[in-house]
Amino acid sequence: MLVMIAAMNQKRTLGLNGSMPWHCPEDLKFFKRITMGETLIMGRKTYDGLPKVLKGRNILKVSRSEGDINDLTQYLKDNETSSETIFVAGGGEVYKASMPYAQKIYLSIIKDETLGDTFFPEIEASEYSLSDTVAFETFTLQIYERIGK
Repeated sequence: MLVMIAAMNQKRTLGLNGSMPWHCPEDLKFFKRITMGETLIMGRKTYDGLPKVLKGRNILKVSRSEGDINDLTQYLKDNETSSETIFVAGGGEVYKASMPYAQKIYLSIIKDETLGDTFFPEIEASEYSLSDTVAFETFTLQIYERIGK
């Protein structure tokens, strides 16, 4: 199952100059808890922007380099119905390409007003339904489920 996991602010900002424009430890703890032991897909720029190695996760990088995912769309098609949970973890173009294939979206809304240069794509109400909202102290988690697929 393909699952998107992202943190954005009220302006849909994901990033600015290659990194997150905020530091939200509570959201980072949630991300770690939910992705630990799982496979994550991320673009090269997102991977390169990580402040440290994400231990305990199998990270697949999307790039043209040998050994990486070279054709993201084909990978998503091949794994759309996988019994394994595969998390799509950014960046903006990877999220956009993954939207037609993801069964679930974990979207953290960070209390921040920064206008960045990378944004999370719009979630189509005809394709996803908001199934749960969880209020944390420093962010709100929205969980979306794909409708009828």
